[in-house]
Amino acid sequence: MNADAWDEEAEEARLRDMERECASNSEASPDYYKILNVSRHASTEQVRDSYKRLSLLFHPDRHHDAESREWAHRQFNIINHAYEVLTDPRSRAAYDQLGEEGVRLSAALGLKVQSPRDLQAAFQHYARCQRIEEIELWSRSNSEIVVDIDSTKLKFLSWMTKAGAYRAKSSHGDNNCVEGVHMQHSFSADLATDLLGTVTGKMFLHGSSRFSNVFGTLKYTAGIKSWASVKMPALPPYTVTFRGMHYLNRYRFYVAKVNQQTLNLLTPPSVSVSYGHVFGRLVGTLTMSTGNRYALGPFWANSPTRFGLESSNKAAAAKPSHPLESIPSTVALDLFSSGNKQGRFTANVTAGIEHSWVATSYTRKIDDHFSITGGLGVAGLGIPMPRDSHFRIGDEHDNQDEPVAIDVTSGIQGFADARVHVEMTATIDSWTNLTWDVEVNLSTGVKVTISLTRLEHNIQLPILLTPILELDVAAYAMLLPAAVALGLHYAVLKPRRRRAIQQRVDELKGEQRSQLHIQRLHAEETVRLLAPSAERSRAAARATDGLVIESALYGDLPFGIAAQNSNSLHAALDHFWNSRSALSTADEPRACDVTLALQSLITNNQLVIASGGGKYSLPGFYDPSFGVEKSLFVRYRFRGVQHEVIVKDDEALAIPMKAHSLGSQT
Repeated sequence: MNADAWDEEAEEARLRDMERECASNSEASPDYYKILNVSRHASTEQVRDSYKRLSLLFHPDRHHDAESREWAHRQFNIINHAYEVLTDPRSRAAYDQLGEEGVRLSAALGLKVQSPRDLQAAFQHYARCQRIEEIELWSRSNSEIVVDIDSTKLKFLSWMTKAGAYRAKSSHGDNNCVEGVHMQHSFSADLATDLLGTVTGKMFLHGSSRFSNVFGTLKYTAGIKSWASVKMPALPPYTVTFRGMHYLNRYRFYVAKVNQQTLNLLTPPSVSVSYGHVFGRLVGTLTMSTGNRYALGPFWANSPTRFGLESSNKAAAAKPSHPLESIPSTVALDLFSSGNKQGRFTANVTAGIEHSWVATSYTRKIDDHFSITGGLGVAGLGIPMPRDSHFRIGDEHDNQDEPVAIDVTSGIQGFADARVHVEMTATIDSWTNLTWDVEVNLSTGVKVTISLTRLEHNIQLPILLTPILELDVAAYAMLLPAAVALGLHYAVLKPRRRRAIQQRVDELKGEQRSQLHIQRLHAEETVRLLAPSAERSRAAARATDGLVIESALYGDLPFGIAAQNSNSLHAALDHFWNSRSALSTADEPRACDVTLALQSLITNNQLVIASGGGKYSLPGFYDPSFGVEKSLFVRYRFRGVQHEVIVKDDEALAIPMKAHSLGSQT
């Protein structure tokens, strides 16, 4: 198979199937539904009926010699345990989510949960917690490092942009390209069953602005539908943030956030409330934010965060020792969709007195390890200005006698801005992603952000290529890295993943090959126990023109025999017998004879095998072709007419059916 024909997504899915199949073949995690030959949605009565039928076949008292009795006792215990698990609501819910391990741990969830729905929800929650437990050991601590770089200050890169060339000619040798540094690190730990504590340290340095603080967060989870958190710093400014989320049902939820910048209530709290609704693959949220510029009568009338009060005497007297963020009120509508397997989109519309914008983005998934995102945003921005102030158009170097002065009474000056960004994300390994994000902005120029993420740790390098809009720089920043990334993806990373997948497949095949002999012996001994009952059933069926299994094969059925439920197999009959002959002489077994095993499962001239999972857990079956798509071929006779059918491993089988008839009556 050449590299172009190799389907990575299909091979990864095959590997996951092999890992599940390997786990199912293990005696430590049997498939109880297949052992009893019932579907995963079978009622308790259906489970009980199947158990009664199989327990009669394998009851030790029906077998007289010591060896047969021992094998029957072993199989009877397996059937009995499967029956006990699937007829107990608690054990069945635990098994459905966690397998045999869930059955052993079901008592850990307490005895208060009673309804089947509550049981299912409880074990689903427990299963999610267990699945992420290993990765949480790594991600309980997370960090972020951001280093802002201005490439126009580097003389050896000045030739790349017009702004850099201009700065190189006019600068005084300033090569300090680092504009700012932001660092954050947090650590989380469970303080109680539903209480999570987090300590976060932050440091920010940008020019003459410096900020550092340590924050503590407590998050309380109330069941699986609600959570609330409070966050507070250890050092001034003492900004307290409350957050909460509640799911009304699987389709609707609420999110609330309250931010208070001063403990003495000098400023009003900023409150935002979001309502979300799930429409299939589309999720929409409507968010309303009050900001912190409002007043309730005399309350907060002199708040320093209110618009236009920066120059008032009252505000100056009330101004705290640390700077405060002035947050405007906004209304926002967000839409995002997972889309199909290949793409997803997001859209945002925000309206406010000072800030309004529309933004959308679309992510195209090349494969599971590489994606490209494109986005467009248009903003209408307002610049807040003190009341009764003025500004000037022009400067003293213009030809005018003096600048034009304009009085400002409304306090807002508006202008428009637009932004385009293209982002490429590549998966280096199972834990690491590399992102290249190019942002083109009318007001701030072209910026590239390189981001490396491993688990919950992230390093970002925002690099300003040019502070003005240069389309050629933007094109190079988008196209050249995309070409390099695609080349690395297909020439280096994808072949490396292919080798890793093939190595894991070979390992699983080796492990399963060592167990194949034991599984085959168990299946053959089970068939030997079933043989007397199967022969009696066959003899009785022949005497009454009932259902007789003449031949059945399970496994990798080669030579062009396709899995289908129809009578179009006439042309494949010769191939089938050639296949059977080849299977008997192959170096490795590729199929097993399950004729007697199926005959013993017939009840009232009917045979039904439930869908879902592999059939190798049925009594008398085993997995003869691990890691290969398997099928079940059955040739049977009913009312003197020969029938044939082939079904895939995960498909249901119900016989007799008229569609299987070959039309030859003897």
